Amino acid sequence: MLSQDQQIQQVQQRVLDIYKVFKALCEKHDLQFFSSGGTSIGAVLYNGFIPWDDDIDINMPREDYDKFIEIAKTELPSHLELFNAVNSTHSDIHFLKLHDNRTMFTADILLKYPDCYTGIFIDIEPVDSAPTDSKEREKWYYEVDRLYCYDLVRKFGKTYLYPDTMEWIYPNRVKRAIAYYLLHLFPSDFFAKLYEKKQKRINRLYSFHEATHVTFPRYGMFRSNHMWETSASDWNGYVEYPFEDTTIRVPTGYEDIMLHQYGFIPTMEKQKAYETAADTHHIAGGKLDLQRSYKEYQNDMRRKK
Repeated sequence: MLSQDQQIQQVQQRVLDIYKVFKALCEKHDLQFFSSGGTSIGAVLYNGFIPWDDDIDINMPREDYDKFIEIAKTELPSHLELFNAVNSTHSDIHFLKLHDNRTMFTADILLKYPDCYTGIFIDIEPVDSAPTDSKEREKWYYEVDRLYCYDLVRKFGKTYLYPDTMEWIYPNRVKRAIAYYLLHLFPSDFFAKLYEKKQKRINRLYSFHEATHVTFPRYGMFRSNHMWETSASDWNGYVEYPFEDTTIRVPTGYEDIMLHQYGFIPTMEKQKAYETAADTHHIAGGKLDLQRSYKEYQNDMRRKK
């Protein structure tokens, strides 16, 4: 039996291998990509993974993101697959996972839904344009956050993340109960696809290369209103940081992005304090198997039914 530290190290190596394939394809086709979230923190503070982290987070401008989807159809090695969550009936995310199909690595909440199973992965998330006017941007953030919330409730019920996931939208209990009922009249993937459609529409209205602000496909953005001011200029360039035995592109506006995403700029002191307070990352809350394919687990679930 491997210890959790040993598991994390093995997962990190597999993740790194996936990232190197992704990086090579992006360089071959001149696609923009950047580190994000914990991966940016790891690159800046550790020149690699945060010690307990078990994936890599990537952001791509929507145009490059869409191009990568097409390239992946023909140029990925046979052991790698692209999971597009928008096309999944039950997924709780709205972006891509590039994953190793020889493995299994799926969150506990998704184990009931074989269509969501993946192997060890890297996350690839689009960066979308946002309206320039602050009032329009506030309205836009509310709209996409509401749709994301609807999607989660339709798929997982009203207590997906909180005792009452939609209380912020419908403070009135009667209206909230009616909304819960009406949501379940729609197909389970309806709101995810509507969300994706609206995100693509906003990019046609506000070109990424001309936009003043950007947005991400995440739950909770409207309520984290400091994200409303995430500047497009933060993504105008990158610094190539060492990352384990390769490199990764950290956006030039890293500190500003972190400030808007987390409310503070991560430092080693803050990171160590966070690691002390936190339990673990994904491994603690999912099914991990380095020897069996996620497809075998899908077959197991289908046989049980």
